[in-house]
Amino acid sequence: MRQLAVPALLLGVATLGTEGVDALETDEAIQASVKRHFPRFETSLDDQLRHMPAVATLGLSLAGVKGVHSTVNQGVIFFLAYTINNTLTSNLKNLAHVERPYGNQDYSSFPSQHTSAAFAAATFLHREYGGRSIWYSVGGYSVATATATIRVLGNKHWLSDVLAGAGVGILSTELAYWAYPLVHRVLLRGLQDRAMVVPLYNNGALGAAVCLTLR
Repeated sequence: MRQLAVPALLLGVATLGTEGVDALETDEAIQASVKRHFPRFETSLDDQLRHMPAVATLGLSLAGVKGVHSTVNQGVIFFLAYTINNTLTSNLKNLAHVERPYGNQDYSSFPSQHTSAAFAAATFLHREYGGRSIWYSVGGYSVATATATIRVLGNKHWLSDVLAGAGVGILSTELAYWAYPLVHRVLLRGLQDRAMVVPLYNNGALGAAVCLTLR
């Protein structure tokens, strides 16, 4: 599947760049440059940016801008994508056991959770609205790239971490779209025009509320 080519490439390059493999010798060099040029870089903007493409997607749908799927179905795909992404990212962190650039015996660096969430959200926006205008896709992936850049500049992740995060995020949303038809048939039969999805954001956590109309 061509949709898997980009995440596979990102994950491959990220693996080659990790400390354990270090075939590219990029992580240490880039982090040394970051410490030299941005010694006091600090912001929490990445906490909000990672969710913006997903909020924009559901917001556009609720505002009446027609995407590929209805608002309800977008909500289901959004839930699937984030569930898959969180599962993959958490398990990879445990398996890779890579220490963060700042040390402190924090071995949850690879892959970047913020970056994977951002690219999952950007791919969600791309799949729903990229066909209407390329600028939706450009905007979503620009926000995701900014999130990844902030994680590196803030000395919270290696370059390989954010590359892997991007790959996992894109892969998660692609898997969600692949699984969606089965989920739709099994769980959503009969719910069309009886449900509404509202995006929720609270203290850095993104979610969705589903309201059902009983007949």
